[in-house]
This record gives sequence, structure tokens and C-alpha cells, in this order.
Amino acid sequence: MSRNPYDLPSLKMLKSFECAARCGSIKDAATELFVTPGAVSHQVKALEQELGVQLFTRRHRAIELTPEGWMLKDALSRGFFDMSRAIKSVQLRADPNSVTIGATTAVSSLWLTPRISKFWRDHGEITINQQVRDRPFTRPVSLDLIIEYRVSTPDEPHDVLFNDVLLPLCSPGFNHSPEPQLNNLAAMPLIHLDAKETNWTSWRNWFDSLQYDGDLSTRHRVNNYTIALQLAKDGQGVVLGWQRLVAPLLDAGELVVLGRYKSAAPGRFYLIHSGDENTVQTALVREWLLRNLN
Repeated sequence: MSRNPYDLPSLKMLKSFECAARCGSIKDAATELFVTPGAVSHQVKALEQELGVQLFTRRHRAIELTPEGWMLKDALSRGFFDMSRAIKSVQLRADPNSVTIGATTAVSSLWLTPRISKFWRDHGEITINQQVRDRPFTRPVSLDLIIEYRVSTPDEPHDVLFNDVLLPLCSPGFNHSPEPQLNNLAAMPLIHLDAKETNWTSWRNWFDSLQYDGDLSTRHRVNNYTIALQLAKDGQGVVLGWQRLVAPLLDAGELVVLGRYKSAAPGRFYLIHSGDENTVQTALVREWLLRNLN
């Protein structure tokens, strides 16, 4: 007798495998699923034993999908996407005035949330849910709208929100020379961002764009831009700032520009659509955001 009508392994096994396959890493899958790497590895091995096939070729600190793994990963990704869209449709029937927007922690707190507050002054009947994460959003896009910084143009329907400028920022009380040269700036305690998303410009990228290839100091290494900004506000060092994104902190005097050096960010901030403009409410939110960029 079948274990269930569809004769499937446990959803926990399938979800763990799909996440690891999509991320290309057991560790990153564990972060996304809020479990330990050992738990993900255990579920994947249990799935392999149940199916009687090897889904990953395991190498030092890396995993590669076998042909059978690719086949299962593609099927699961399509299936989870279809389930996500179906659930969203059910939720939309229950709350037709709901719109969901995805963004990083920094974009949410510094740019999006203040605008949502203003939006609600005129459209308080619309519920806006935010899905905040500091990892790339899965594809195909299942949310109504996503705000992403991209170096390359998105394949999905999109609008350009804004370009930005990168420059050093520090707290007003940070002890520094008012107009440091690049070599002096490089020797200051720099706050480095080690983000999973490689689109973000690093201190090394920024100095390279200004033709400086000397050594760089390190004060802190963090994996979240909001934490990096907080360390700078606390006087712990110099952070690489996105001038337009962090404008609220500059306007409030919590951070100040350090010196005269700056460079244009290589990418843009995009507003990505789900592709079907599924509700009048989504279209309204999108159009409002585009009209209220400043």
C-alpha cells in the first residue's frame, strides 16, 4: 500500500534537498532553513537512501548535483513555485488588498518602510507585507514586487528605481583627517561587508575603481549591511556608504561623508515585478513607488 496518494518521500527531505541544490551549499541551505548544516545533510542523505540514488557528489567544502540530482531539483523547484503561487492566490482571495514586497534589511529599513508609511496616508486600505532577507530571492519570482540591487539587467519585467554613489562614511565624532588621501583612508579602520550576494561593491572594488591597489586595513567583518552601518554610527570605523540609500542617516547627522573620494555604483536598484501584474493593488503600489523615489 502506498505511503501517501502521491508516493512521495517526506516533505522535510525534499525541502532540504531542493534548498541545498538551489543554494549549491549545505551551509547556505541551513541558513535559509534556520537549522544546522548537520540537519540538512542528514535529511539529504536520508532522501538518497530512500530513493536508492546519489543526488550530490560531495567534494571538499562543495557539493555538485548528479544527473539524477538535477532531474529531481528541477522538478521540485517547479513544484514548490507552483505551490507558492497557488497559496498566494488563496491568500489573495482572503485579503484582496494585500501586496507583498521583498527587500534586503537595509533597503527595507532605510528606503522602503519610510515610503510605505507615506503610502498609507492615502491608501490605508491596502495591506503591504514585507519579506525581508539578505540573500538573493528565489526564481521564478513569486512575490508581487522585489527590490534588488543588480549589476546586470534583470530578465524579469522591471523598473529602474535609482542609481547610487559609493563613498566613505563615518560618525560625526570619528577621529580622522577631514580630507584624507586614499592611502590614509586605506589605513583607517575599515568595516568590511562579507555578504553572500556578490553584487554588492566591497572596499577592495571601490579602491580599485579609484586606481588604488595598496593594502587595506580591517576593523570589523560583518555579513549584514545594517550591522555595518550601526558599527560606523557607533564610531567603530569607516563604512562604504550608498549615498542615496543611506540618505536618512546623512540627513539626521548620524553619519557624515569622509573626504572627497567617491565613485558611481556599478549597478542599479530595480523594482522587479512578478510578471503578471496580478492585482490592481500591486499596480497601484508599484506606480506610487515610482512617483515617490525621493
